[in-house]
Amino acid sequence: MSPDVDRLEALRSWARGLLALEAAVELLVTALDGRLLSGPWVRQDEAGRLWFDPAVAEAEQGHLSGGERRVLEIATSLTSSEHPVDLGDSITGLDPDALDAVLEALALAGGQGR
Repeated sequence: MSPDVDRLEALRSWARGLLALEAAVELLVTALDGRLLSGPWVRQDEAGRLWFDPAVAEAEQGHLSGGERRVLEIATSLTSSEHPVDLGDSITGLDPDALDAVLEALALAGGQGR
């Protein structure tokens, strides 16, 4: 497996079984050509397992474009109730592909995906 595939599978393994986490990971993978997978919010623990850290995502998003920031905020909200997002604000201005990824993630989180 390539490092990107390994990273993706490790994140999917972390999220497995919790629809909101699975949705957040799939959103990071599918939106914006997966660019958000390389951010510092994808953390590694001492055992080498990867996970998404919503606190780091909230703190480290300043360098992102508006669309990237909005997608990351939605993924963050899916992983933590401590990081609510106003969907009306967040989806405004997303490009069609990013919006499709967000809608698919929300459907997955609601048990209606794949």
